[in-house]
Amino acid sequence: MPLINTPDALETLVHRALNAPCVSIDTEFVWERTYYPRLGIVQVGLSENDCHLIDAVTLSDLSPLGILLSDPHTVKILHDAQQDLWILRRITDAIPCNIFDTRCAAGFAGMSSNLSLGNLLHMCLNIQLPKTETRTDWLRRPLSDKQLEYALNDVRYLPALREHLLTDIQRRDRENWLAEELRKYDVAKLYDDRTPEEQYTRIKGTGRLSRRDMAIVRELAAWREQKARQADRPRTWIMRDDAIVQIARRKPQSIQLLKRLRGISRSSINQYGNNLLNAVQRGLTIDERNCPPIPPPVRPNPSEDARLDLAMAFLRGQCLSEGIDIAMVASRSEVKAFISKKNATDNPLHTGWRREFLGADLIALLNGKHAIGINPNTRLPWLLRDT
Repeated sequence: MPLINTPDALETLVHRALNAPCVSIDTEFVWERTYYPRLGIVQVGLSENDCHLIDAVTLSDLSPLGILLSDPHTVKILHDAQQDLWILRRITDAIPCNIFDTRCAAGFAGMSSNLSLGNLLHMCLNIQLPKTETRTDWLRRPLSDKQLEYALNDVRYLPALREHLLTDIQRRDRENWLAEELRKYDVAKLYDDRTPEEQYTRIKGTGRLSRRDMAIVRELAAWREQKARQADRPRTWIMRDDAIVQIARRKPQSIQLLKRLRGISRSSINQYGNNLLNAVQRGLTIDERNCPPIPPPVRPNPSEDARLDLAMAFLRGQCLSEGIDIAMVASRSEVKAFISKKNATDNPLHTGWRREFLGADLIALLNGKHAIGINPNTRLPWLLRDT
């Protein structure tokens, strides 16, 4: 099948897709040597036997695809949708709407929400996808027949998979919960890049740094982010995390002192030395009150640990009973924050389907008012009360 590589062919496909009740979408890209992924192909499936490949290398304008992406009437089916949607949002400047994520839906259908598409298709439809082109170069032309077939298969069976999952979810009376979870893909903020000033939170190895050290890390990480975007290169090609942490800890004030640090190449110092010293100086002059906060050390608390273990056991039991993947509901850290009443307004267990499913019962359980499945003659309710 030839690639769609002309504006007229793309507009024709989009027009047809807008008249379909649902359309499956996937992307193939390369992301080893650049800051942003380079899109090679966009797969669009209108049915099992009506699938197409859009040549994102040849076509410089994919904005017509954005019309489909943001259309509120046509369901767009993707697997593990967020990354694909982030790429398409950046390429088309369109805000996604009416998304169905099969990975997310699996979590409401008694399966893991972390299954690959291949495993999910095998479990639900007994379809085995070949894995022959998982590391192919999607930017090189021409693409082989095997590459084309591999790409088509990623969208070919998504409509049938959606129907299978919806049938199971409807049987469990979880359609409203799934719909609520899928609405998160309609929010534009989901696809926004972090600001350079926020990137310091992703730096690894900062556990023992002071607030002043972290102010320098923040400055260095923001500089690296801006430089990586400007050069269109991966962050670590500009500077590794361990080098940033070392500079923040040592706080060099000159090129000579910078050269004494391990893990920083001479070429990097020659190219960026003054930038690094300026970032260190900015971090040193920031008012102490504006330095990033450092979490207080965690002190063992047997009572709190017991409450958390029991809450997690309750969560696992409810998920097992109702056929919902625990990863869809809350992480251990979110349950811990829920118990301690920290960040109450931001905690997912306080709102929507999660509160209906678990939150209200968990609040009652922790207050000792309602202990589902717990023998009242045991001492367990004592562990659940606030201390």
